[in-house]
Amino acid sequence: MDLETFVPLFIAALGGMILGPVVTRLLGGRAVVGMFGGIVGGIAAHYAADAAGIGPLLGTSQAMIHIQNFLEGGVGGGILGLLAGLMLRRR
Repeated sequence: MDLETFVPLFIAALGGMILGPVVTRLLGGRAVVGMFGGIVGGIAAHYAADAAGIGPLLGTSQAMIHIQNFLEGGVGGGILGLLAGLMLRRR
């Protein structure tokens, strides 16, 4: 396996790590939990989008594919960060 296989995963994890806490905070969760959940949620959202057959929605250039991976990671990270924050809050 080469590095090109892992680049989309790194970008999705980065999107989850950066945008995950922002989305989590906007939805009422904790930002710290959002960062850790963002990494896992970003990668999970990337795999889920691939499994669902979602192609390059923003365009086929490399830059647009990287932006889409970043946004997928941010959305997945925000959702998983929010769910993790809600679970910790119930304790």
